[in-house]
Amino acid sequence: MDEYIGDGNAFATPDLWKTSTLADFNQDSTELIALRLEPLVDLSNGQEDVFGISKSLDLHLPDLSTFQYGPLEDLGGLDSSSISSAPESFEFPEVFEEDIWSFPRSDEKGQTFAKFKSWETFYDKDFKEPQAVYISEGGPRVFDAALDTSFESTAEDGSSQGPSHVIQSGPIIASLLQLGLGRESMLYRYNQDKHSFCPCIEDGRMSGYSLEAFKSLSSTFVELGNQTRGIRSFVDDTQASSRSSPALVALAGSFSTILATVQAEIGNASDSSLSLLQLQSLFERPGLVLTWLSDIIRKSNGVNTDEDLLSRLFEAVEDSEHTAAWLRPMVFQVLASASKPWLESAGDWLGLKTNSGFRNQGQSPNFVKVTEEARKVEDWGEVKEFEYEFEPVSMPSFIAEEDAQTMFETGRSLRMLDAHQPEHPLLRPALESLIEIPNLEWQCSWAQVEKIQAKAKEYELNLQKAIRDFDSHGRNTPLKHEHTKHSKQNKLEITGLSEETAKAYISASITTFEKPLPDLNAGVGDTTSNLSTFDSCGINDTPEEEIFAPPISLLPVLSFNPLVSAQAHLINRACLRLLFKEHNLRSHFSILHRYSLFGDGVFASRLSHALFDPELPTAERRKGHSRAGTSGLKLGSRDTWPPASSELRLALMGILTDSYWDTGLRESASLFREKLPGGLSFAIRDMSEYELQRCMDPNSIEALDFLRLQYKPPSPLDAVITPNSLLKYDAVFKLLLRAVRMLFVVSQLFQDTKDRARRTDYTSQRFRIESHHFVSAICSYFFDGVQANRSILERKLKDIEKALDRDGTDSMSNLRDFHEQLLDRMMFTLILRKRQAQVMKLLEDIFSLILHFARHIRSEASGLISDADKTTDVEQIYEKFKKKVHVFISVCRGLSEQRGQGGTTAHNEFHDLSRNEEMSEDGGNTIGQLLLKLEMSGFYAR
Repeated sequence: MDEYIGDGNAFATPDLWKTSTLADFNQDSTELIALRLEPLVDLSNGQEDVFGISKSLDLHLPDLSTFQYGPLEDLGGLDSSSISSAPESFEFPEVFEEDIWSFPRSDEKGQTFAKFKSWETFYDKDFKEPQAVYISEGGPRVFDAALDTSFESTAEDGSSQGPSHVIQSGPIIASLLQLGLGRESMLYRYNQDKHSFCPCIEDGRMSGYSLEAFKSLSSTFVELGNQTRGIRSFVDDTQASSRSSPALVALAGSFSTILATVQAEIGNASDSSLSLLQLQSLFERPGLVLTWLSDIIRKSNGVNTDEDLLSRLFEAVEDSEHTAAWLRPMVFQVLASASKPWLESAGDWLGLKTNSGFRNQGQSPNFVKVTEEARKVEDWGEVKEFEYEFEPVSMPSFIAEEDAQTMFETGRSLRMLDAHQPEHPLLRPALESLIEIPNLEWQCSWAQVEKIQAKAKEYELNLQKAIRDFDSHGRNTPLKHEHTKHSKQNKLEITGLSEETAKAYISASITTFEKPLPDLNAGVGDTTSNLSTFDSCGINDTPEEEIFAPPISLLPVLSFNPLVSAQAHLINRACLRLLFKEHNLRSHFSILHRYSLFGDGVFASRLSHALFDPELPTAERRKGHSRAGTSGLKLGSRDTWPPASSELRLALMGILTDSYWDTGLRESASLFREKLPGGLSFAIRDMSEYELQRCMDPNSIEALDFLRLQYKPPSPLDAVITPNSLLKYDAVFKLLLRAVRMLFVVSQLFQDTKDRARRTDYTSQRFRIESHHFVSAICSYFFDGVQANRSILERKLKDIEKALDRDGTDSMSNLRDFHEQLLDRMMFTLILRKRQAQVMKLLEDIFSLILHFARHIRSEASGLISDADKTTDVEQIYEKFKKKVHVFISVCRGLSEQRGQGGTTAHNEFHDLSRNEEMSEDGGNTIGQLLLKLEMSGFYAR
């Protein structure tokens, strides 16, 4: 087999069982004796020079047996023939260069190369292969000649289609390359009327392609050129316009970077000559990019705000999630670049910037509406205050509604903290430069998500340490609350900090200055690196972190929530500590309960006597009568109404101040009493003309509706006790004042009936007893409902204070919402909701009948009514009273049978409310309690 030399005969069968020439096989045994390995060259026969080894170059080493130490013998000089000053000239053997793709041939030496073999020549050695008859194997010239022949035949038949013009491949390839990049060339020009590139030679084609095939291929490049030109026009118009929004300008900048990268990548790849198909393959991935950018431009037409633009851009990013893995980095980079202005504005609102730009109260993101109003402050005069309202329609769609509300509340709380505690570590510029503040940025991989979570945790821990140090050492001197603009102090403020903390801050500052400066072109480099993977990155080359990247729908939550949650936690805790520890929020809630909700018995008793007691001296101005001393309005015992302002002031004078200062709220009562908290005082309610007319009747249920309590919580408590909640307190106060009046009236009926001459009027006796029972049950239900909701609020406030002591927290917005929901619950219990207006109207009619009966009793005692009319009027009023009460109880019984408005779980619901369970607006199923108080024995049901 070793002697066999192949001649190219692929069908020859060699002797596969021939013994190798290297093996010596013994004929007498079946074992292989040895391998005959003979030296190829015999060095003993003087063949040393075969490999270029000369004896003249042997080393003259001494014999070790006769070697003695001493001076060495002269070894003689080197052979002069081995030394040459001129370099030797080497002649390289001639290498025969052969094109491996050329057909087999015979060289001049007569060596025969391998021949083509086929099955036909295997059976018949004289067989000759036929010539190719396919036109595609004849080359492009044959194909062009066939096309020309076809055009000539169609022209003879009368067809109007003529032959096409064949253009050299070099100019066509160069023109199509420029066309794909959106540039004009010798063969393609941009038509302004058609808004498209058009060929200069309509019937021009490339050799080897039909006109239809060439137009089909060139249309792809025309579309790419139109897209490139449209993108470049969008970039130029956006950057030149003064009305362009920041996000739109950032988007145009990213598009410009992409176009530059596309041109650079295609320019580098098109240095060598390309075929038409290779050129088409070169533009495949850039074509997808340009198509995606064109879709973004089309979707962004007509947008007016950055938030709308970002919402549409995020939707486009979501749509491209499953298109191509290599497109994902570029898509995210475009989204990050366009979102950067909005994220910087949101970070400024949240206080996540190293400068103090957020202190400019008048500037805010689009989702915050700022209104300026002037307010008079004692010892400061008129100052400007800013009110912030949340605009959810101006928030991008990728921000969840709950997260958007958290961002708004966090920024508003931060500005409240800035107005009342400007030296807080969350606001001090000295600390901002020492604690690294992460930025709001898009995180596109799980590694980046974990990194931002670690940064947010570290940021929170560092600020918590600074806040604890500030709470421990930073309150030695009182804080001055500035109502003017804050100015940044260009000095190192370490007053109030411990020595260890100050040293730590200085050391951190030195470390910060020792860090290298950031690369200003880092962002551009990242964009270029992400966009330069059109041609080099395949599907199998996609990095693992991109293959297993987070879903795009979860990216907003994973990217922004860690930092927003950490900042919200810090700010909420600081604000709640400010409200509870510095401004004593619980005492103001106590004031509202004591006076607006009649929780103070001394105040309720004194107010009741000042308004209704007929035995007090009148405060009405009369000739010859002095109004010195305690006086009252004597409602129900007089015919003139309403009282004058001086009369009202005299009757109510001292009720609020005496009840506040004499109940031990102040540790040491001074001789010159200060003003009540929140400017607590009586005032006249703003009423319509119709409401004023109803107040003119002293015997109507609306006679005291003009009287109200005026209270305005001081800043910053107005962030929790809002104007909306004060309106609800006012509505409850008006109802409870009516209830106090009715209690006084039914109690006075016993005294009036004792003075009557006739003792046999059983109708009046029954009316008095039933009206007393009805009013007592209603008022007991009202005051029990108020006290139950007050207990829930007290437990909530205690839980928040305990959480503050344990480094736990709640949010100020949650406390405000909890307070307002609790007031809604209370109003439902007191039948004050709008959908309960018919029930309240029925209750007012019953109260009016009782007041009519009381007036009738007083008139009868004074002799103004005849005996014949006495019984008739009482019976008529009593019949109306029974009917109204029966209807009222029937309505309440129907309400108790509805879901969430009746039953026996009221007590448990009141107790479970403060444990973060569902707070229903229906008052906690208290209608059943009212029915139980009104008719335990089912008297009115008979």
